Order: sequence, then C-alpha cells, then structure tokens
Amino acid sequence: MKKTILFLAISISLIIPQASGQESADIRGANEAWSDGKYIFALQSYLRILRSPDGDRFVETIAKQTGEVFYTDEITTDGRAPQLSPDGRLIAFEAGNPSNVVTRIFRMDAGHAQAGEVQGYGAAFSRTGRMMAYLRLPARDELKKASAALDSAPAQGVGRLIAMQALNYLQMKYAEIVLRDLLSGQETVLKTGDLLKSTLAFGIDDQTVYFAGARQGDATRNDIYAVNVAMNEPASVTDADGFKTSPQVGASGKALIFIVPRTNPFAPPRQPGAAGTAAGPQRGPQAAPSKFGIVDLTARKTTVIEGTAPAFSSDGGEIAWVARSGRENHLIAMSIGGEAAVLLKTDDRIDAPSFSPDANRLVYQRIVRDDWEIFLIDRDGRNESRLSREIQHDILPRFLTGDLVLGMIGEPRHRRSYIYNLKTNARTQLFHNNTVRTISPEYAWMASPDGSKVLIMADRDGDTVSTERGIYLVQLDRKVTKEQLISRLERNLAAETSLIREGERMFAPVASRVRSVVEQISTSRIYDYEKALFDFDSKHITRPGNAKAAEYLFNAYKSFGYEPAYQCFENRLALGGKTCNVVATLRGTENPELIYIVGSHFDSVPVGPGADDDTSGTAALLEAARALAGNPMPATIIFISYTGEESGLLGSREFVRQAQADKLKIVGVLNNDMIGWANDNRLDNTIRYSNDGIRDIQHAAASLFTKLITYDARYHRGTDATAFFEVYGSIIGGIGSYPVLGNPNYHQSTDLLETINHQLVAETSKTTAATLIYLASSPAPVKGLTLAEFDGKTARLTWAPSPEKNVREYIVNYGRQSVKTGSPQITVRGAQPGMIVRVKAIGSQGIEGWDWTSLTIPENFSAKTR
Repeated sequence: MKKTILFLAISISLIIPQASGQESADIRGANEAWSDGKYIFALQSYLRILRSPDGDRFVETIAKQTGEVFYTDEITTDGRAPQLSPDGRLIAFEAGNPSNVVTRIFRMDAGHAQAGEVQGYGAAFSRTGRMMAYLRLPARDELKKASAALDSAPAQGVGRLIAMQALNYLQMKYAEIVLRDLLSGQETVLKTGDLLKSTLAFGIDDQTVYFAGARQGDATRNDIYAVNVAMNEPASVTDADGFKTSPQVGASGKALIFIVPRTNPFAPPRQPGAAGTAAGPQRGPQAAPSKFGIVDLTARKTTVIEGTAPAFSSDGGEIAWVARSGRENHLIAMSIGGEAAVLLKTDDRIDAPSFSPDANRLVYQRIVRDDWEIFLIDRDGRNESRLSREIQHDILPRFLTGDLVLGMIGEPRHRRSYIYNLKTNARTQLFHNNTVRTISPEYAWMASPDGSKVLIMADRDGDTVSTERGIYLVQLDRKVTKEQLISRLERNLAAETSLIREGERMFAPVASRVRSVVEQISTSRIYDYEKALFDFDSKHITRPGNAKAAEYLFNAYKSFGYEPAYQCFENRLALGGKTCNVVATLRGTENPELIYIVGSHFDSVPVGPGADDDTSGTAALLEAARALAGNPMPATIIFISYTGEESGLLGSREFVRQAQADKLKIVGVLNNDMIGWANDNRLDNTIRYSNDGIRDIQHAAASLFTKLITYDARYHRGTDATAFFEVYGSIIGGIGSYPVLGNPNYHQSTDLLETINHQLVAETSKTTAATLIYLASSPAPVKGLTLAEFDGKTARLTWAPSPEKNVREYIVNYGRQSVKTGSPQITVRGAQPGMIVRVKAIGSQGIEGWDWTSLTIPENFSAKTR
C-alpha cells in the first residue's frame, strides 16, 4: 500500500443519541471543534467520550464524523475494472500494465481467498457465477511491438495516445474469446472468425456470450454477435445500421440493450497529422445524436431509440431511459414487449435512471439550478420527490434495497459515495480512508444483488498520480466496533499531533517574519483583484479578455515594486496569434541562483469569466506577491501568471521550456488553482502535491498562521504543475479546491464572482506566503545521496554539498538514531540491509531543509545514489 498520511471526514449532519446534558455538550463541542479544523481537541474529546461508561451509545455518531461506519475489506491495492458476479459470490478485477493484463478472481466470503487468475481482460460472469468469459491475446510479434511502443511512449501526450490506439486496435483484431469453467478450470476458445471484438456480456444461460464485433475495413457499421461452444461461427443478433457497443442482457433473457457510440469504436489507429487527429481535419461520419438499441432476442428484432442512459430493472422486465424532445427532457419507462410511457417531462436536464428492486419506483439525477440532485418517482409517473440537497453534484443513484439508495457526490476526479435511507432521510458516507487529512477519490461502484455489500475502486491513499488503484469491499451488514474506532482515533491523534508539533518546531526560526507578512494580506484587496479580472469576462486565449488581463497583471506587479516581464509566445489559436505569461521576480539575498516558483493561470474557458477557475488563484498570487514585495528571502521567488492553461498548459510549458534553455535552478514549485469556492461553512482547501515535505510545510503554514483547514492529495495531472513535474521531478506543492473540483460551476458560464468566498482566497494567499517564506529560507533537499561502502555492519554514505551558502551542518536519521555532521558524509555503524537512512541540511539560523533525501541499504551492495 502506498504511504497514507491523514484524511478529512466530510462534516455531516449527525443524530446525537439521547444523553445527559453534559454528554450532549461534550459531543457538540467535539463536533464543533472538528468542523473548525481543531482536530487534536476533537479527537481527544471523542476518545474521552468513547471511554466513558456510556461510550457505546456514541460509537456510530463518532464513526460517521471521523471516517467509516461500515467495515471495509481491502481486496487489492492495484486493480481496475472491478466486477461482481451476478450471484454475489465472486469478485474479478484487472491488474498489470495495458500491454500485459491479468484478471484475478476472488471469493466474496470471509477471507476473500483468490479463486483464480487468467491472462486476459474484459471479463464477464454468467448469471450463476460458474462461468466466466474473457478476452485473451495470443503471442504475436505485432502485439509485442505495439506493447513495446506503448511501454516506451511518454507518460502523457499525443505520442502515448497514438501508441495506445495502435495497441487497442491490434487487441480487438487478435483477441480470442475464452469461456472458462470456474469450478473445473476448463477453458474453451469460442469461434469468432476474423471479427474485431470487444465488450462481452453473458446471456441468461451459462454458455452464450454476446460481444460487439466488426468486420475489418467496414467503416460504416458493426453488430452485436452471439456465440457459444456449439457454434462454428458467431451469429449477429442486430439488424440495424450504425455502430454498436456495450451489450447488456436483461435478467429475463428476453432483451438486450446496446449503446450507439458517436464514433466508430473499431476504427483503425491514425497517424499524427492524419485526418481525425488533432493535427488534421475530421472526416467520416459525423457524431450521431445520442441513441441506444433494444434487441428482442426471441424475434431477433432491433429497435434503435433516440435516448441515453438505458437501464434494466433487476428482473429484466423493464427498461428506463432519458430522451429529449425539443426543449424538454423526458424520463421514459417501458415493459419489455410493451409500450413506452413518459413518466416525467421537464426543461431540466435528467440522467441516470435506476429501478427499485420491485421496479415500482425509479431514482434519477436532475439539474436544479446549477448542480445535479437526486430525485425519486413512482413507476406510474406520480409522486416525484427530491432526495438530495447538496451544493455539489449528486449523481449516479441506484437502489441497494427498497429503502436504501446509493449515490455519489462530486466531480469525476473526486467522487465520494453516500447511502440515503428513505425511511429516516439520513445520509451516511459509505467509504473513507479513516484519516484526518488525506482525501480518498472513488471511481467505480458495484453492489451485491442483496445490497449488503458494495465493491469500490478508489485511491484510498490519496495518490492520484500513480497508476495503481485499490479495490475495496464495504460490508453494510457489519459496522465498526468501539475498539476499532478507538484504535482509529488514537492513530489519527498521534499523526495530527506530530504534524502540528513538527510544524511548530520547523517554523520557529521564521515565525515572527511569517506573521509580519501574512498580517498584511487583505480580503478587500483580493476582492478588488478578482473584480477587475472578472470584468474582463472570458480570458481564454481566443478572447480579448486574455490580453487585457495580462496587461492588468503586469501593471499590478509593477505597482508592488517589481519589474515584471511579459513572456509571450506564438499560438495559432490565440487572438492576434500570440499570448503571454506575466512574470515577476523577488531576487534572493543569499542564494539568488536557487529559484522557487509560485504560479496560477489567469486564463479561463471560453464560455465564462472563470471566477474560481482561476481568478481566485490569480488574486491570491497577486496578494502574496504584494505582501512579500518588501521582504526578499535568501533564495529567489518567481511569481508567474500563466496563460493558456485551459488550452493545454501552454503558458507553463513555455515557461519550463525557456527555464531549461536558460538553465534556471528551480528547486521548488507551488501551483494554486481553483481555491475560492466553499461548499459549506468551512474555510478549507486541498494541498495538491508530489513532494511530502512541501505538503507538510503547507499543512503547518495553514494551521499556524491562518484560518485555512487543509487536506491533501498526491495530485498534479492536468494542472500547470505537470509541466514542472515532467522536467524537474517531485518538487511540487500548491493548493486547489476541497472537494477537489467539487465546484458545480467548474468550466461553466456560472463560474461567477458571487460564488466565491473571498476570505477563503485570502487564507489561501496567507498559506502560500507562509510556505514561500519557509521554502526560500531553508535548504533544499540534498542531492547525490550515495551508499559508498557497506560491509554488512558498517555503511559509509556521501552526498553532494548543499548549494545554499548558509548551510552549517546536516542531520542524519537511521533506525532510531539522529546525528549531525558538518561534512557531506557519515559512517553508520550497526547498519543492515533494509535500513532507511535520511539526510537533510540545516541552515545557519537552525532552519532545517524542507524535505528529507532517503536511501534504503540494499541486500546486495553496489554504489547506490539518490
């Protein structure tokens, strides 16, 4: 498991058990402290309450506030594409890199023993759970070459996309459909001829597999096919033109539904600059209206319907979907073989209908003003009622039982699952990582047939950068015990206490200087910056507001006493053919060659002014720059207002390109993006980082010098920080919204100034300034840590001297020891394989470096450098 630090539990409405006046006051006080981010006091109070004679009565209340109520099993820390068998007995998921995928099968019962593993992907279970179909790749040179090309492609960008498309096409071309008996392990390759193939589904028997297939070279249509062991070739079950994918068979076996994609899912890969790529014009069939198909499996008749989000009832006898008629949106339901009935007509957008177990009700999502909410309606179209009232998006609802609905809150990069009890109207967070600070984004959910268990794919440790994601089984029929809860709170109390105390110790040499700077930061000034930028309307590179905003920023930096510069570059999409970053530099007094970057993008999407994304970050950057203008640090700080983030990180990539050409020594980077929207009474934001040391400095800066409550996630993809990470490595910190991208106005015309909490922006600006003061006053991580000698008992380590002029010594941690040395080397006696040695520099004022450099002593020694 990747390293987990701390986590936030979302503050939710709690039902406090009947208690004495003092007990009620104690729990209320603890809850208020938690809401205010005073976690140490809150955790101490919760522990005291739980250990009291009546502590058992408060277990569920405190569990809800601090993490999970239900028991959660970790199935794996590296899995994707989770599946539950229809009988609820088996779990399957994929693992490995895209060119070498394995599917692992585990049992749902106690212990979750592994039941098998196959070399393949795209698994589908039969109704009984006895059989499994999957796609297996044969050994072919073409596939090996395509896999090697993908493995060597850049982590992101057009090159990787092209390599992935090439491999995907070859996989569809050469994949075999394998039918596996999960009891005996016997396998049979089904005969599919030379069809391209993808997306499998089982019929109601244990033998028939349906799949989306296409004939090579047919650019106009494909079909859904059925195949089983007795067939010499697959049979098409669809008789309609166009493209088809994602077959699903209803539990009754009478009907199959499929999705009509907007483009050909079997199209061969195109080369850079060819038609259909970003470098060339789009040709071929235009994107079709949203459609799906229903196949009568008895009559083999296909009906294509204008609509989206089709869903079967649990018995397969009903289908619901959403359709549009003029300006109206319709919620429609139909019995198999019957007539479609419109249950709801509304001008609001609706989506994701799902039936109750008895098919007498439906749950769905509906836009109310600016965000999605969850609604219920009877099968006959009566008694519509609203289930959720949350400022964030409430989406993807589905019934677990007749009385419980599972729903998600948030944007795709940070969703959290909740259970709604229709009898009590209570909402409970389903999944959590049981820490105080680290967020836990979720990506996929599947419920067992009886609704007692939910399988979840998530980054439980908050690491959204690595490719690994965990698979977890939440058991709704098993709640955490008091002993488990106390253990959770004790761990969190120890971690939180260590975080705050270590922050106090490290900031002590510069605390007075930090306070003198952050007290200058003004909410009124921040609002003035926001209003001026907001009035330029859209600041997209194709809009006049982009150049106007750049000029405003240039003049603002100049008014603070800087000598700002435009960093302009050509872009064919930009209005006038070019667009510009704005750069201001606070030159260092002792180590001016060492540079810390702090930036925010000032452009917006074309449709709106981007008050949160990212005028909020820009305003915080300006105010931090103003407060620091008369306070130069030992190292240099460069403030950057990036252009073109919404057009592909154009400004940050241009800055990095020029920084490389100029051989700038960039040692740390902060990037703030979307920091002004608050979803409740809390002034909270998320530290989005790659470097653990910067993360902890930012937590300490917020806790010690501001009212900001901070959480964290290892997160930088799609932000301007990515441009720096790709070149300079793990030196990233910065702040973004909590929940991450939870703002329902994200990339909408409704991202307006009236939705911004200006004090939240000010507190984030203070945190940024405080962080910069520490980073630019302390030594950067040491370089070149090397195990020079090791005889099995004694190790000698060396490292490069720190470039900062004020470094007086180094601190070295190993085992339980901590020693200091005045030279860049140390001899460690009693060393042994597996021991971790950590080194950081200490400045002349006792200011410690902001992160450790670590090395693990290996089993087999050879000179090893970090």
